[in-house]
Amino acid sequence: MTTEFLGFDHIDTRVWSLAVTESFYDQLMPKLGLPRKRHAYVDENGDWFDAPDGERYNAVEYYEPKTSGAAVHFIGFIEDSSMQPVGTRIAFRIASPDDLAKWWTFLNSVGAINIERSADPVGYPAIFFEDPCGTKLEICCRQPEK
Repeated sequence: MTTEFLGFDHIDTRVWSLAVTESFYDQLMPKLGLPRKRHAYVDENGDWFDAPDGERYNAVEYYEPKTSGAAVHFIGFIEDSSMQPVGTRIAFRIASPDDLAKWWTFLNSVGAINIERSADPVGYPAIFFEDPCGTKLEICCRQPEK
């Protein structure tokens, strides 16, 4: 079976505490082009529901801006107190390696941990870091192959 790939729809990841990470993502996601936020409740079956004001929520979603006729992508973070960080890393691409110095300063200011520069800053300009719960993330500037 062959299927046309339309890009990613969304990413769901777990954090052991939204109280620890939510303010971090509130600052990071808009800088990455995901400025709209929604509180949600995820039940034991993994189904997502709106979390009306005043009700407990256990997940947050950060959406890209709406554009006419296009599917909207988002990243969701679900609280799971048993979550242990794994080796999976979410990478976000930026346009210019010249911006990595600004990202380094920003990440230090918002509570990123274990921040490291790429060992190959010319071949793979990137910054590796973790959110306050240990989720592995990356800002990279991979250039298109010629």
